[in-house]
Amino acid sequence: MTYDAREKSRYLGQPVEGFRFAQGSNLWLYTSADRAITLPAGVFAPEAITRSELDFSQEDTGETIDLTLPRPNPVAALFIGDLPSTPVWVTVYRAHRGEESLAVTIFSGKVIRARFEESEAILTGASLMAMLARTVPILAMQTPCNHVLYSAACGADPGACRDQVTVTSVAGATVTSSGFALRPDQWFRGGRLESSTGETRFIVDHQGDTVTLISPMPGLSSLDQVWAYWGCDHLEATCQNKFSNLINHLGWSRLPGRNPFSGRID
Repeated sequence: MTYDAREKSRYLGQPVEGFRFAQGSNLWLYTSADRAITLPAGVFAPEAITRSELDFSQEDTGETIDLTLPRPNPVAALFIGDLPSTPVWVTVYRAHRGEESLAVTIFSGKVIRARFEESEAILTGASLMAMLARTVPILAMQTPCNHVLYSAACGADPGACRDQVTVTSVAGATVTSSGFALRPDQWFRGGRLESSTGETRFIVDHQGDTVTLISPMPGLSSLDQVWAYWGCDHLEATCQNKFSNLINHLGWSRLPGRNPFSGRID
């Protein structure tokens, strides 16, 4: 029988589902079935995982799904503290017993948020269509540069704008190292800290030998070697003096302070 026939059958349907999570080169395959199943995407191990009904908007672009896993699950652990810096992609497959080779994809997207309730983790995924429906930011006529630091449009070389430092201590989102003190205060503000595992966190403050991250970095401890990437306030002078990158600066530093269309110019 075809997948569609089994799905519509009143008595012959024996649905099983597989959940594929991917983060970079890491891969986790789980099934809500009571034993392992083999689908075209691989062998899925049993796990206490459930999903919500698929939710569509009227335009069929707002599809989301909630996935509930045990709190100790390795995928759930990625979201303790904050969203991981490397996105986690999720694909849900559905098939019927005896015809697992006919599995179809019923959801494909990215985990966009997570919450924890007692012993469970609830991950919310947004479909690819939902992400494509988001409004794309446009350029603004403003004094600060419009470019994202170290993006292709920015052009600053991150490999030439970073310092390797040894962590002295970690307290939540606060990290100390003597290497930070070798640069002026706020030198790293607006930059990022990158661990040896590739995990990154945005730096929101830098004073002396201490930086404050936007959120704690899982697994970071004293004596770890990390990369501290220089920050930028997106002003013209910083682009020139700190990064020697004025040619790519996309800001209008000479804009008048008063809007002629909203008042008089004396």
